[in-house]
Amino acid sequence: MARREVGEINAGSMADIAFLLLIFFLVTTTMEVDAGIGRTLPLKREQQNNEPIDIRERDILEILANSNDELLVEGKPTDISELEEIVRDYYTANANGSETDPTMPTYDLRTIPICQQKIGEIQGLVDADPDNPDLNRELEKWKTKLALCQEIPTGSYYEISKMAIIQLKNQANTSYGLYIQVQNILKKVVNELRQKKCEEFGWDDYFELDQESVDGQEKIKMLRVLVPERIVEAKIER
Repeated sequence: MARREVGEINAGSMADIAFLLLIFFLVTTTMEVDAGIGRTLPLKREQQNNEPIDIRERDILEILANSNDELLVEGKPTDISELEEIVRDYYTANANGSETDPTMPTYDLRTIPICQQKIGEIQGLVDADPDNPDLNRELEKWKTKLALCQEIPTGSYYEISKMAIIQLKNQANTSYGLYIQVQNILKKVVNELRQKKCEEFGWDDYFELDQESVDGQEKIKMLRVLVPERIVEAKIER
């Protein structure tokens, strides 16, 4: 009995189909991307007039995460659960302009006349050097401060020292988990304090402010003046 020959299967079309399916999945599949932690890097500025910068110990809150995943705040061993209260105290201890805590940053009074005087002084410098980015930024800051004074019924407010910073140091073997915990706490305190200011002014929720509108942008600028997020990540210690 003669063998029946089996015809060859043409697989050329299957390769085309597989290729089309691969393209389909590549186009339609979404990939998760780590957003990371938002931070604004400090601008490099030339020191003007060679004047020494007055940075006092009370202006700096030093947080160190060592290689054993231990937290030290101002050189003292601190549990991670205590950090939120410490950071909040750093911002609020002297917020009413008094010297309630001499170890915390001072607050300076800002009034409409003070802001108007500073704007006039800086505007004169800007007119003489209109392309100076530092002067233009400083002018915009004082205009925001003036708008803030005008927003407040008393026409004044207290502003934390311009040298007040939170200095975060991490040793080489610090775990990423502890680093993220500390960053989350710092961000949480800032956001909560800004939200509290929104409530005091009768504004919308801080996270619902329209960043695309002029009004929303102005309010966000004012909140950044009232509760600045000055977090500096210092050189890694071995």
